[in-house]
Amino acid sequence: MKLKKWLISLVAMLSIPMALADLAQTFHSVFDKIVVIGNLGFLGLPNDFVLLGVTRLLIWILSFTIFFGVITSVGKSGKALGFLNKQQGMVVALIVATIAAIFMPAELLLATGTGWATMVALVIIGGPVVGIAFLLWKIPWDGNETRGTLFLKLVICFILFWILSVMRHHVGIIA
Repeated sequence: MKLKKWLISLVAMLSIPMALADLAQTFHSVFDKIVVIGNLGFLGLPNDFVLLGVTRLLIWILSFTIFFGVITSVGKSGKALGFLNKQQGMVVALIVATIAAIFMPAELLLATGTGWATMVALVIIGGPVVGIAFLLWKIPWDGNETRGTLFLKLVICFILFWILSVMRHHVGIIA
């Protein structure tokens, strides 16, 4: 019983500061910290250097993974490329990935990043549009149009129109 009273008093003492906290401000500051991490502003470098550095690191990881996977999968009986063991294959993949990441021109790094970012943005933006268009095409599932399915299609058309108009507005701001 003493332990229960002690635990209740400990929880009560620890909860006093929470009554004085402004939760909206706390969540806002957490969101700001997440944005700073996403911007890589915590490194204190100009954006171009940070962007190129992170892109080089990601290209190094990607090329090492691909080279090591290819080198180890081509070999037979557990040997990489047939004449190297797995550790030697790892060293070769490390060296080739490091050379690729260091000597890749900055323009090519930025073009690679831009291409992948464009593809991901198209999937993120185009996915809901294609999904909603697919719903419009497939509803009604049994092939019988009713007033309810026509109303549902109208609501889905309004949602699709809203999404496209919001995208048009934001693309106009960006461009």
